Parts: sequence; structure tokens; C-alpha cells
Amino acid sequence: PSPTPLPEEQGALPTRVRIPTIDLDAPVVPIGWELVEGQAVWQVPDWRAVGWHDTSASLGVLGNTVLNGHNTTRGEVFRDLYKVEPGELLYVEGEDGETYTYRVESTYILQEAGQPLEVRMQNARYIQPTLDERLTLVTCHPYGSTRYRLIIIAFPEIEPVDLAQIGGE
Repeated sequence: PSPTPLPEEQGALPTRVRIPTIDLDAPVVPIGWELVEGQAVWQVPDWRAVGWHDTSASLGVLGNTVLNGHNTTRGEVFRDLYKVEPGELLYVEGEDGETYTYRVESTYILQEAGQPLEVRMQNARYIQPTLDERLTLVTCHPYGSTRYRLIIIAFPEIEPVDLAQIGGE
């Protein structure tokens, strides 16, 4: 007999994001993309909400969970995102009631406006699917401008294991 395939992991949909260092506590809503002048453009939620790219990974499974938000208009949910630094913790609540903790690994500021398609496609690699579990936050930069994209990459925070508690040395 052939082996039974393992069920595909579904993960949890994100419902809220918290970033204590910038006093951010905001709901997360699913968003899609639309065609603008023949190009696919991700929608951005209105008024103090963070958008979860509905084709990106759910929480707690392999893949890239992508969240975006405005920094200048419509609630400015990610206005202070530029202040988040590598090493800081981010918290995302899931529809399963769990809180998923991520540690910021890196930040990037990428020129976007007025760039040729090749550059914008290269920038888009940060919101593409990945083979590892990660969280990617995206907003415009700096305040009052859409010239650049601020990208923050964070990975799940794994709690250290106390070997004494599990019978190790």
C-alpha cells in the first residue's frame, strides 16, 4: 500500500499585531491585490489596521507571513515602524488564540518610486513565499513619502530549552 500523505499544515490567520517598543497594538485584516494601470498592486487597509497579504503564509507554519500598513495616511498604523531595530520582539495574535513571537533580524530601506520594473521586481522578493517561517512587515518611507519601502524581517522566537526540566544533563 502507498503511504498516506501527511495533512498540510494550515496555521492560524493573524488577527492583531503588537510592537511594544513603538506602542503599536492594531487589528489585522486580510487584504488582496488589484490591477492598477496594468500592474498588480497590494491593497493597504484603511484606518489604524494592518493588512495581512491573503496569499502569504498563516502563522505558525513554514512560509512568509506578510503584513503591511500605511505610515502617512489613513490612520498611520506603521508611522513609527522605522524605529523598530534588529533584536526587538514583535507579537502577532492568531485566530487560534495563540500569540506568536518574532525577533527582528533585519531592516531594509529600498528605493521604489520612479524605479524601473526590474528594481521593483527585485524589491518584491521580500514579500514572496519562503521555505522558512518568517514575518515580513512593509510600509512606505519616510513619513510623508512613498519614495521608499521599509521592510522588516523577523523570525520566530524559539524559547530556550532547559535540559534539566526534560531529563537532560
